[in-house]
Amino acid sequence: MESNNDQYILEWANDAHLSEILSLLHENFDKEETMLKSLRDNNSLTTEDEETIRIDHEQLIRAIFAFSPCIVAIEKSSGKIVGVNLMIVSGNSKCIDGVDGVSAAFANNPPKNKLMKRYFNYLSEIGEKADLYGRYPNCKKAVEFYAVAVNKDHRRQGLSRSLMAAGISFAKDTMQDVGFIFGVYTSLYSKKAAGKLGLKSIMDVDLLHYKDDDGQPIFQDTPPHNVVSVMVLQLA
Repeated sequence: MESNNDQYILEWANDAHLSEILSLLHENFDKEETMLKSLRDNNSLTTEDEETIRIDHEQLIRAIFAFSPCIVAIEKSSGKIVGVNLMIVSGNSKCIDGVDGVSAAFANNPPKNKLMKRYFNYLSEIGEKADLYGRYPNCKKAVEFYAVAVNKDHRRQGLSRSLMAAGISFAKDTMQDVGFIFGVYTSLYSKKAAGKLGLKSIMDVDLLHYKDDDGQPIFQDTPPHNVVSVMVLQLA
């Protein structure tokens, strides 16, 4: 796989990469993704809470990694993984028998931490509202860019775009019956990179509309990244 920067090489991840991938995602996704960061910053978390959040997401990522394609960006000079695109291939429930691997991974690895439960509930609500297979009922499969993350010291090098472009090529050239590629984008930067590759927003959600039981905003500190976009590239 080609990177648009000769300092890096893109490769398919294997089991030997998993520990490094988990560490990179913890530092550059868990701590920075707009919704999760806001929830963490606006709730008093103990050291134990922080650890259970890490364990909850790590457990889910391990389950996803076991059956999902993942592309890594490796810095040539150091051999270190500095970028990740962890993808999920899902199937249209109308076209498959039983439960697919995605549903099983989430069902078998429910978060124990209350904050993580809230986080995944919000994401689930957004996914249900987008109703992608309802929009594209004839599509048998989809590829989701579940987590695209780049080490903070290697940003502005085009790695995020390269990782997503490689994922698009995989879906187009390798997978059968993939009707669309999508992702839930929660920052202006990620949306811009996805847009340059042809993904288009089919639904926007303003996080400032979320209120708690007392009517107080939940994600009040998210501007200018307060609009979450479900972005899609239709292939069939």
